[in-house]
Amino acid sequence: MTESTCIETPEPAIVPTTSNPHVKAELNEATPAASYTRGYDEGPQDPPIGEPSSDNLELQPQDERPKNENLQQLMAETSAEKLEAGVQKTLAILDTLKDPLMAYEGPGEDAQQWLGTIENLQKQAVQKRTVVGVVGNTGAGKSSVINALLDEERLVPTNCMRACTAVVTEMSWNNSKDWNSKYRAEIEFITQQDWEKELDTLLKDLLDSNGEVSRECRDQDSEAGVAWAKFKAVYPQKTKEMLANSDVRSLMRDQSLLNILGTTKKISEAHPEPFYRCLQHYVDSKEKITGQEPKEKKKEKRKMEFWPLIKVVKIYTKSPALSTGAVIVDLPGVHDSNAARAAVAQGYMKQCTGLWIVAPINRAVDDKAAKSLLGDSFKRQLKYDGTYSNVTFICSKTDDISITEASDSLGLDEQISRFDDQKRDIEKQVESLQDSIKDFRESKEVYKGIYDDAEDELEIWETLREDVDDGKTVYAPKPKSEKRKRSSSASKQRKRRQRSGSDSDFGSGSDRSDTDTSDGSGSEKEDRGAPLTGDQIRSKIEEIKSTKKNARRERLGLEEKVKSNRKEIDVLKKKEATIIAEMSAICIAGRNQYSKGAIQQDFAAGIKELDQENAIEEDEANFNPDEDIRDYDEVARSLPVFCVSSRAYQKLCGRLNKDNPVAGFKTIEETEVGSNVGAIPCFY
Repeated sequence: MTESTCIETPEPAIVPTTSNPHVKAELNEATPAASYTRGYDEGPQDPPIGEPSSDNLELQPQDERPKNENLQQLMAETSAEKLEAGVQKTLAILDTLKDPLMAYEGPGEDAQQWLGTIENLQKQAVQKRTVVGVVGNTGAGKSSVINALLDEERLVPTNCMRACTAVVTEMSWNNSKDWNSKYRAEIEFITQQDWEKELDTLLKDLLDSNGEVSRECRDQDSEAGVAWAKFKAVYPQKTKEMLANSDVRSLMRDQSLLNILGTTKKISEAHPEPFYRCLQHYVDSKEKITGQEPKEKKKEKRKMEFWPLIKVVKIYTKSPALSTGAVIVDLPGVHDSNAARAAVAQGYMKQCTGLWIVAPINRAVDDKAAKSLLGDSFKRQLKYDGTYSNVTFICSKTDDISITEASDSLGLDEQISRFDDQKRDIEKQVESLQDSIKDFRESKEVYKGIYDDAEDELEIWETLREDVDDGKTVYAPKPKSEKRKRSSSASKQRKRRQRSGSDSDFGSGSDRSDTDTSDGSGSEKEDRGAPLTGDQIRSKIEEIKSTKKNARRERLGLEEKVKSNRKEIDVLKKKEATIIAEMSAICIAGRNQYSKGAIQQDFAAGIKELDQENAIEEDEANFNPDEDIRDYDEVARSLPVFCVSSRAYQKLCGRLNKDNPVAGFKTIEETEVGSNVGAIPCFY
């Protein structure tokens, strides 16, 4: 049989028969147009392998080829789960096709070719890693961006000290089917040899020329400060003086340290919260920014911290962003004295098929971040493999914005003036309502005083009524104002007598209660007036009750007015929040647009500098600085820039329940993090 015959009639009569209708459909889709529709075991009607039959060719005319609709639908599918199911089904079909071909492998050259083709297809089903490196300075918001991409509120460890950021953290798909291992991590520690080399470097950084601990160790950003932080973490019981008298050999004798070096710690959890806490135990520093610990813990013996000994952290999770082979690597943003960690970072840089540069949007433009973050290692990579086209810039923290500053600097006054006027009107209405509430409360206090006085007066008159019913003679009580006046006058008289030392009991009877029912004498008796009758007392009691009732009614009415005003204020506050959100959205969009253009131009300027450096190295004599090596406007336009708010994305996804709503964002799409994150998120 010739080779041309084999090509013209591929796979005749070797399609296996199956009773599974789904497999049949896939077999028909996978079978070329010239293939036979009968199975290999259907009897002598099938021609031998490789020998075409004109009768069978007529069964499937050229113009009646299968349309491959199922295959086309699968190719258009974007769901990672459905694509993976399609791959698994295809692998099963290929395995089914291999079995009958194996019988013809010896004598049939065509069978060997088909088997080779099937094996090549099976190799292509292996999931390839797409490594995306994430770089950015401390405080750039890398961890928040990555957590948002992974659709987790808090998964990636956040480190509070600069030295901690030297640890490379890799995030990839979790293949485990165990529910209790939904979140997994592998923490790989450096070897004894690596730590021994680093100790030598750390001691040189910590000690000055006199062999004493350098004063610069108080500065956390200095080399001595980083060295001191690592020594405190790994050797918490050693003082500075003890370290000054130590050497590498003595420091390496710590058995608890030797038990960790060169090992790999594995973590498995079913839920993210305990997973995060367990991971933080290893990667986080307990020395907080203030450097202070709770009083009750000061007496506790400090324990060894592990973060300086970590070589790499690998996190495995079932995030949709990682489902088809994407690997996100949080690369260190600072230089590290540990050679092993530096080598790991460089190794990941070589594997990166994409690079994400993260910087806060309020510093991204002013700090020339797109150019400055292209450090020496990145410049070398860009120089040799030209992967600048795979760089993506991410401006983080877009929700951190001042409307006043943004409107002034971006010239957005006209766009937000209408909203600003509405906001001012609402503020005036709120102020008026708050003033009314203040007046209502003052009136409430007045009526409360009237009510309390009526309560006291009612008690007095009810006592008088009881006395009248008992046949006693009673008189109208003195008004409160006169009581206070008489009481004050009597008090002054007593003080004067005490100062003069007089023993006279003059006026001693003047302090009697005005409700005294006994007979009086002199002016007191005349001041009391005529005795009260029962009808007068009952009439007065009804009057007091009416006053009390009216005061209570007025108080309740004022309370309702206060509540009504508060409701109006709440409605106005919501309207104000909506207006502020609209103003924020305008300012955020304006700043995003400006930042994208500025960063693209900044990045193109950085690429131009690299090109010029390379041109000088290659041929300095013929280098012309006025001649552009490439179209740098196109370089600028080709740089993807995303301005994202991780906090707004998380809030809109129903997370960060303790936080207030983020102004300026109504939909997930506006956060630019992406609502449907696939294998490679929308950033790339």
